[in-house]
Amino acid sequence: MKRLLLIALIAACGGKSSSTTTTPTPPAGSGAGAETEKPLPNVPFDDLDQDQRAQFMKEKVVPAMKTVFQNHDAKAYADFGCKTCHGKEAEKGHFDMPNPELPKIGKSTDWSKFKKEDIEWMKNDVKPAMAKILQQPEWSPENPKGFGCVECHPAAE
Repeated sequence: MKRLLLIALIAACGGKSSSTTTTPTPPAGSGAGAETEKPLPNVPFDDLDQDQRAQFMKEKVVPAMKTVFQNHDAKAYADFGCKTCHGKEAEKGHFDMPNPELPKIGKSTDWSKFKKEDIEWMKNDVKPAMAKILQQPEWSPENPKGFGCVECHPAAE
């Protein structure tokens, strides 16, 4: 099983594979008579419809995660936005996750090719922040269905 393989090497960072979603996001104020967005319901991200997911990302995820990323490396993430996590397809309105442009992680991952401080940042800041924003528990060996790294990163075999 993929999860069992991931547990051994990325115990603090593993998780389930998320489903692929494509959420079209119309430009702000697009079209004549563009309606004001309704307040979002206080439900987990998975329970939102596509329009609500786009609004959620714009209102909650981008501002919070921009801070997390820019606090880690303000220069590298100066232009933080949808493309930072979702890749170049975000420009076309495709927000599939996991993002195939991100490094694959799993049993065969050569962790030495990453900076230790980047791994720690992902484990201690990025993953917990996203889990909280999405109202999901974090992945752990005791909770293998929680939010983990392979929500964003493709899983290696």
